[in-house]
Amino acid sequence: MAATAEESNNRYCFVVDWHDVHADITRSYQLFFYPGDQTAEMYDVKQRRTFLSRTRVDAKLQNLYIGAVVVVNARQLVVRGYGDEFTRAQLEQRMERTMLFIKPHAISRVGEILDTLLKKDFIICRCRMVQLTRRQVEEMVKGELSGKPGYSDILSSMECGRALAVELMKPRAISDLRDLAGPELVQDAKQSLPSSLRAFYGENGHKNGVYVPSSPDGVKQAVDAIFNESAYSQLARTARFQDCTLALIRPHAVNDGLTGQIIMEITKAGYNVTDMELFRLDKPNAEEFLEVYKGVISEYHHMLDQLTSGPVIALEITGKPNIVSEFREFCGPMDPELSRVLRPNSLRAKFGMDQIHNAVHCTDLDEDGVLEVQYFFRILAS
Repeated sequence: MAATAEESNNRYCFVVDWHDVHADITRSYQLFFYPGDQTAEMYDVKQRRTFLSRTRVDAKLQNLYIGAVVVVNARQLVVRGYGDEFTRAQLEQRMERTMLFIKPHAISRVGEILDTLLKKDFIICRCRMVQLTRRQVEEMVKGELSGKPGYSDILSSMECGRALAVELMKPRAISDLRDLAGPELVQDAKQSLPSSLRAFYGENGHKNGVYVPSSPDGVKQAVDAIFNESAYSQLARTARFQDCTLALIRPHAVNDGLTGQIIMEITKAGYNVTDMELFRLDKPNAEEFLEVYKGVISEYHHMLDQLTSGPVIALEITGKPNIVSEFREFCGPMDPELSRVLRPNSLRAKFGMDQIHNAVHCTDLDEDGVLEVQYFFRILAS
């Protein structure tokens, strides 16, 4: 979603927090962002002085929403709020959020569905693979669907199997996603809106591929049922933690809208995605995860900066023997240029830019497959 000419000429102000690890203090600043030349400056309100002069940053206006993380001069800043009324008035509407629930019978098509959403300018704010009980499904949809014809069938189509909940954002997100999903019943969707998600990915009746809330209250209820802290801890993890390997879709690939395409390539090659979640790594977590590369790879610090520069999407990959080594071969050499020569069909050859921006991290050592999956889906997720 490129900034318009009018947006490019504006200055936007955000309240951001930076956690100073050494002092163990969280400091607040005003962040001024200029989309026209992609520069930013920071002002220390408490000290009443400029903290950082205007400098170029690797950020886009659409990535600056409340709860997002942006890296400025190696500092990881969390956007906590709007810094002035102009910014609030300009951006609040474009920050509308909604949620998509990809039902168990459509989970094998998750890459295609996400790619469709990203090409329609939706931004993924949060996502998590889940396996819901009927009670948990009821908690998610009761405000929207209780009393509707076929309510029991709707619940049945959403429970027990692996599914994916995705919180999305864009202007008019609720109405746009509702229109993209199409009519509730698959036969109606195929007849009246054959390009809709339900026409493409539904099977029959209420096994329609996706659930989409139709109102702000419905969105809040669905999001709270999955991502609210107390609800989150009660949801069953879908990771297997055996015969598995880890894939991380790097921040540059997530921000460039490549998530769906990468997952499509993975599933097309015969691998299974058995767990999935969006994470935002702080520097200590990233350092802990990349510790094995420290002092071994000269690009270590650049890798660290890239991994903390935005959201990553972690995937547990299963489905083949010798899964770690096979998937590592499928990802290709770390340098995409080398990948394009030696393994032109690999993920890094297709989606990588350079050795730091090489689209995906994968587990390198056979003995680390389960450990890396556990690090994300047990340790960080808790």
